[in-house]
Amino acid sequence: MTAGNDRVRRGTLFPIVEAYGFPHDCTTAEAQETWDAQQCPFSNTRCEKKVQYNFGYCSVVYAAAWDKGRPQPYAVCDHRLDGEPINWALSDYFGDEQPQLVSEVTALSDPKLNIDYVAFIDDEAHDETALIAIEAQAIDLRGGGVGPAWRAWEDGKPEQWRAYFTAEAKDKNRRDTVDYGVNTGNVYKRLATQVLVKGEYLKEIDVPLYVIMQHSILQQLRTRVNFTTVGRDDPWDITFGSFEYTGQRESNGQLEFSFVEAVRTTLDNYRLAFMMSSAAPTYLREDFIEKVKKKAGSSTSQTELF
Repeated sequence: MTAGNDRVRRGTLFPIVEAYGFPHDCTTAEAQETWDAQQCPFSNTRCEKKVQYNFGYCSVVYAAAWDKGRPQPYAVCDHRLDGEPINWALSDYFGDEQPQLVSEVTALSDPKLNIDYVAFIDDEAHDETALIAIEAQAIDLRGGGVGPAWRAWEDGKPEQWRAYFTAEAKDKNRRDTVDYGVNTGNVYKRLATQVLVKGEYLKEIDVPLYVIMQHSILQQLRTRVNFTTVGRDDPWDITFGSFEYTGQRESNGQLEFSFVEAVRTTLDNYRLAFMMSSAAPTYLREDFIEKVKKKAGSSTSQTELF
């Protein structure tokens, strides 16, 4: 798909997939009750994004380069990975035991290092604590955002959503376009780096790390950090658990977001793959020099240092 065609798509399809955890066009009583309460059904709390940013969408439709022109739903709120995905990590590690789950743990203050969830069980008989860390990794939005579409939905006029973009463009004196996207670059720049940083800390204190992600995002992460995997019964430090939209709806109207696979690796394997990422091919230096000289030659003026 070309960039131009992508913009046409974004100007044609209603951008928001889920609002407060339900499809934007859901008609079930459960959906209406949740919308009225502005509740997040995954975290069982008031929608955090609504409180902070006045928006309550969980996912958007977008065609990334790897989607080959087919728009897909992308979770853009970490809480979309709460609930069953987090529970999967608990059962994968603790089995039938019921650990205590603690959210937003500040592991380090300087530099600050937060862990989304920590689950633990105390074994008083042996004076031991079994615990795991869990990270829920959604993808970020970039570009112009989908605020006008959200306001159209709140007004009960989703079919008029494009006009809301036009009105905002006129009000802010800018080009009338729908130019949002998902931040595909952050799959490597942010997500991959967070796994390494937190993995290093957790390895030092002997705490296994679970990373819960949308399957399509995990696939792209592995094209950049192609780590060697290990088996479930082998020593491992990091387990990626992936979930994906199936295109089906649950009985209450919610979209199915089902488990796809567990991928395990060691910190050493992940670190090695991170450092040998495909982002750094052997021709990088020559390619970089060529780009610098090309940019220098096209500049109308040079920056004066002195």
